[in-house]
Amino acid sequence: MKDETKEKATKIWNDIKAGLKTGFDATKKGLSKAGSTIQTYSDLGVVQLEKKQFESKLKKAYASLGELAVSKLTAKSAAPLTASDPEVAELFKDISNYSKEVAKRDKILKAATKDSGAKKDAAKKAPAKKSPAKKTAAKTTK
Repeated sequence: MKDETKEKATKIWNDIKAGLKTGFDATKKGLSKAGSTIQTYSDLGVVQLEKKQFESKLKKAYASLGELAVSKLTAKSAAPLTASDPEVAELFKDISNYSKEVAKRDKILKAATKDSGAKKDAAKKAPAKKSPAKKTAAKTTK
């Protein structure tokens, strides 16, 4: 009888080890996917932050250009304001650079949104059809 008990115990132990291995492998795979997704969203967060910073710099450059224009045009000896003016040219260059940087980051974010949308569409499954619940009459006691 001891041999029979040992065999049962060995079988149960082998089943437990197989179950743990399967669970561990599934957990490892899931954590790997989660880590990669988290990294992707983290990277996109950085890109969004950079985009906001360049948008802020762009607004400041436009404000500086406006202040320069007002100060030059309202001065007593108002000189004509031209794009060749060194201060104006520098601000135009900054505005152009900031606009390009914002556009780059916007393109990255749109591509990521498009990619994630394609993945979601591929992962979508048609919802299972639900059968109507069976109606049962409640039994009454008389």
